[in-house]
Amino acid sequence: MYQQFIPQGPTPTPPATIIDRTAIFDPAEFWPNAMDCPDWPHLTGNLRYDGPRGKVGAEGRLQNIGAYLNRGRELRKPSEEERAQEVARLFRRSGGHWYALGITNLSPAGVLAETEACLIVEACHLRGYLRKLEAQAVQAEEAKARRKLADARHTLAQYRATVPAEVEEIKALSEAVARHKQRLEDERAVARSQMLRDHVATMLSAAVSAAHTLGEEAPAHPAFD
Repeated sequence: MYQQFIPQGPTPTPPATIIDRTAIFDPAEFWPNAMDCPDWPHLTGNLRYDGPRGKVGAEGRLQNIGAYLNRGRELRKPSEEERAQEVARLFRRSGGHWYALGITNLSPAGVLAETEACLIVEACHLRGYLRKLEAQAVQAEEAKARRKLADARHTLAQYRATVPAEVEEIKALSEAVARHKQRLEDERAVARSQMLRDHVATMLSAAVSAAHTLGEEAPAHPAFD
């Protein structure tokens, strides 16, 4: 499994405050452009990584490394002098032990320093990867904002280019629309009139029959026109 081994050993009584040894290297030193940092986990050859990935996985791995490298109750950011002391103790500025990460001229100072050196570099890579994720999130928000503005500009431009001509056409068609409305009203009136005529005729027929039965004068046919 990729980068899962962290040596175990007795834990000495920690001082009250120590430097955060996961922050010996600044990711910007190796990847000035945050987007240039390789993704994590960075697998080569037959290496595998089966743990969680993305932001959650990277933060968890960084915490695990910190638990091994930092044996204190409280952490503080290392000074430039303290950074330099750790680099001088654990690294040599030559070789290309981490060339695959884009880190050149840097190797462990020796076999005894290799474990801590590798963990410190991995912590730097993790911080660089998290920095990259933050930059990607910012870029995504900026792209979303740009799309929103572009959509708004397009909508407004379409309105300005299309609606005035359509308004003029609506005005030109207003008389025809009025005639059409009147025609529809006339058609409804004709249908209503015919329905009423039919109803009156039915009622008249029944009333005439009833008058004859009663020996009374039958109602006259009403004049519609």
